[in-house]
Amino acid sequence: MMLALRDAIISKLKSAFPDHKIYGEKVEQGLKKPCFFITILPGDFTDLSKSMQQREITVDIQYLSIDETNVKNIEMADILTDLFKKIDFNDLSVNVIERRFEIVDDVLHFFIDLNFILILKDTEEHEFMQEIIYNEEVL
Repeated sequence: MMLALRDAIISKLKSAFPDHKIYGEKVEQGLKKPCFFITILPGDFTDLSKSMQQREITVDIQYLSIDETNVKNIEMADILTDLFKKIDFNDLSVNVIERRFEIVDDVLHFFIDLNFILILKDTEEHEFMQEIIYNEEVL
């Protein structure tokens, strides 16, 4: 599921910014700007019941502009805010409620906070009821 989420984000970025390089992992050398890095941060998974799970996931989209200015980074944050109102992946459509950003060392960090409940498939075999007997008397 995490790889599908990352792929969905990369796909949205590729559609919106076809001339920008998008990296799924850190690159030590040969970096081509402008570019994006996608990092899925560790999240929380809480079992609500046998068939429901709450997932909280944060995605950090890092943007390196050519100019490395705050103005370019803030402009990009505005664009990303509009772009990531919803994310579709793994037959899920998740509305993004929380988006935030910060700029550290001339790099924009745009965070997408996802919080959703997943209905899990029942993988147990169940025996079907064979016969029902009920009383039709009215008291």
